[in-house]
Amino acid sequence: MIFGIHPGGAVGTIGPGGRPKPEDAGRRLSALRRLRGRRPFVVHLYDAYTTGADGSALPSALSEQIADYTAAGFEVELVLAYRPARRGGDVDGFAGFVRERVRQLGPNPGVTALQVTNEANVNGSASATDGFYAGARDALIRGTIAARDEADRLGHRHLKVGFNWAYATGPDEKAFWSHLGRRGGARLAAAVDWVGLDVYPGTWGPAIEGDLAAGVRDLTLDAVGALRGTYMPLAALRGSVPIRVCEGGYPTGQGRSDAAQVTAMRALLGTVLEASRTYNISDFRWFDLRDSDSSSESFEAHYGIMRDDYRPKPAFETYRALVAGS
Repeated sequence: MIFGIHPGGAVGTIGPGGRPKPEDAGRRLSALRRLRGRRPFVVHLYDAYTTGADGSALPSALSEQIADYTAAGFEVELVLAYRPARRGGDVDGFAGFVRERVRQLGPNPGVTALQVTNEANVNGSASATDGFYAGARDALIRGTIAARDEADRLGHRHLKVGFNWAYATGPDEKAFWSHLGRRGGARLAAAVDWVGLDVYPGTWGPAIEGDLAAGVRDLTLDAVGALRGTYMPLAALRGSVPIRVCEGGYPTGQGRSDAAQVTAMRALLGTVLEASRTYNISDFRWFDLRDSDSSSESFEAHYGIMRDDYRPKPAFETYRALVAGS
């Protein structure tokens, strides 16, 4: 199992998420080194297509982060979100944007993965889910094929390409995956190196009543089982294509104790580890490192395993120990 984390900070939210506190790059890097220990460790970062121009430059702050993380021996997994400025969508522009990012980042061997789109099956939030935008499903298809094609053309075989699915239930999920299979076909299946799963049991999805650990375990198994057994086959994605848990988390905040976060973490990660052989799960990323605003009343500002001033919560040491011992 390859572990990692999103190092934020501020994130997209469904509701109010507080006022994000500034980052401290030195303290952030120190915390990541403590989590990594002696193992390989992946930093999960985000970028977004919004401009309508296919040759946009890599944002300077993101470029600096990628350079710093890879120089420090971390691997970088970059999400290329689809957030078009045009009301009707911009699939062509997004595909060009993806190709440009491959050309810009492929020469860096520390950039090991690109996730094309973010939660294209969910339409709930303009700042958090790509399914909000017109053309998201086709952007996933075209962007994934473009990324693999460009990486192969340039000889960047170290760059693995995938997309993610946010755990959800209901008839829309089969329609989403059937669309990928129908429109993407064999070209999409051949382009995909891995499929990501975003799962937040006890936060998003069915409510957990009673024992938190048991509920987290049941929902996690339902998520990986549905992805592997029901949905991926609709897009002709075989069992040999690994699943990566790209986002898994449980925030603290009002009504959510530090102890509950530890319980949820142990149950979520423990279930993933136990199920890894059965479902071919290769990676796990916790979401995320640091609260965006520890004073906020919104739980969406409290996903971190550190406070916004980089003081560790109990879950920080829990994750460090799980990474070291797994």
